[in-house]
Amino acid sequence: MMLRGLNLAIIQTAALLVPAAERAEWLAEWRAELWYVNRRATAFCLGSISDAFWMNRNAPDPRAARRFALESPVKCVTFLAALTALSFLLAFGPLGDNLAPPPRDAESQSVALAAAARDSNPPSPADLESSLPNRMAHPSTAGAPKTETPPDGDQDFPLACFSVGLVSLAVLSSVTPLRLGEYPVNRYAPTAPLRLLRWVFLAVKMALVVSMALCSAIAVAPMVPPLAGWVMFLGLFFGFRWALMDQRERCPVCLRLLSNPIRIGDPSQSFLGWYGTELVCSHGHGFLYVPGTSTSWYETQRWQYLDPTW
Repeated sequence: MMLRGLNLAIIQTAALLVPAAERAEWLAEWRAELWYVNRRATAFCLGSISDAFWMNRNAPDPRAARRFALESPVKCVTFLAALTALSFLLAFGPLGDNLAPPPRDAESQSVALAAAARDSNPPSPADLESSLPNRMAHPSTAGAPKTETPPDGDQDFPLACFSVGLVSLAVLSSVTPLRLGEYPVNRYAPTAPLRLLRWVFLAVKMALVVSMALCSAIAVAPMVPPLAGWVMFLGLFFGFRWALMDQRERCPVCLRLLSNPIRIGDPSQSFLGWYGTELVCSHGHGFLYVPGTSTSWYETQRWQYLDPTW
């Protein structure tokens, strides 16, 4: 009896992810199917979580599925710019000053106080007379300003950032393909300058992701130096991955997120028919065909431009 209550609680919790318009029907179906499960009922109920996620992402009502999505390109860039500005304030602004650690030990504090006292008190005539023989003995160094050699860490910082970026791209290419898909040009396609805006939009997102990851690493470095490299690597990896996934789901003309995903076909029909998902632009610019199974003749998504009557 207790195990059955746990199974019902799992289904009830997963139902919170389902859109409200379909929640009652979805919950009734899972409860009815649970009555016929005799073995591994808990594993069966855990499958309701993934099904609820799928229902939330592929809801028939696009407003329910994309309520918190950055549908327009202006909203997307504004959100990324706000996050970048926040990370910049954490690294270099007033928030970053509060995060700066104190001096490491008492010796560094005494050296700083002695330097401040020496600068504030002018030298006496006796000190000038005692230092005169030394200046006469070394005329080349008299009055010469002291130069400090920059530490090697400052010189290696750009190279380290570039190396972390290359590593993140290499790991990303092994997890997900870097191709955005096929966008063949037909007579209904817009002009070349308008199609170029899609690549400009992607470049802006990538630049904001790089700036955000770099500022976050600089903000973490004074507190926990060993974590700075990991923060930048994870920020670039997940940022690039999100940027590519977001770009694949946008219309190449208006740069808005596509809507109304529809499953077509069956896995057994992938040889003679077509099996996958179709998405449409809400402004009627075209369709996006995403194959459900990668094949040699249809291995990536493909865009189809529509005529202006749509």
